[in-house]
Amino acid sequence: GAELRFGETVLGWAVDDGLVTVRTDRGTVQAGRLVLAGGPWAAQLLPARSGFFEVWRILTFTAPAGQRIAQPPALGCFSVDLPEGLVFGLPETAGSGAKIGIDAGTVWDPEQPVAPPTPEEVEHLAGLLRRFVPGIETEGGDAVACLYTMTPDRRFVVGELPGAPEVLVAAACSGHGFKFGPAIGEAIADLVEHIDRPDLDFLSPARMVPTP
Repeated sequence: GAELRFGETVLGWAVDDGLVTVRTDRGTVQAGRLVLAGGPWAAQLLPARSGFFEVWRILTFTAPAGQRIAQPPALGCFSVDLPEGLVFGLPETAGSGAKIGIDAGTVWDPEQPVAPPTPEEVEHLAGLLRRFVPGIETEGGDAVACLYTMTPDRRFVVGELPGAPEVLVAAACSGHGFKFGPAIGEAIADLVEHIDRPDLDFLSPARMVPTP
């Protein structure tokens, strides 16, 4: 089984003689293996390689649902490479309206609350959706802000930490983690059980250059 602990802050971790000790604001936890899956706090959990990670504030806009022009087969997934970043769009599905976002944003401190979209940002996204889906209605749509944890090559970081094989990293999904969640979970479970996964070599933490 598993013990779930909520509202507990990790202060640091260390490896000694094959045993991992995690310090939290409530005490310590020891185990033979540690999986670091801290999302936007990846840099804080891996301070020696903090320069490899960057957290972005990302905005998305969702149009009102119930528009045939935004439903398959009339509309599918799309992306457009613009100077401001990669614009991505998703059709209306399961009662949720068509969605658009920009795969770029300002660098953000995860310790700070994520600022909600401004009216100007909302209108900009709505305008992009009207531009690429002519005829769609955006009045009454909704915009949200979230955080992406990015790497320089936009690839995940999955695997054993160099110099500390007891520690596994599952981080920096660069905005694509949700859809790959089951596959990443299976991969980490295999690695915890010491099952070789050479197919993950291109995602190895070994490519993270230590921060000076």
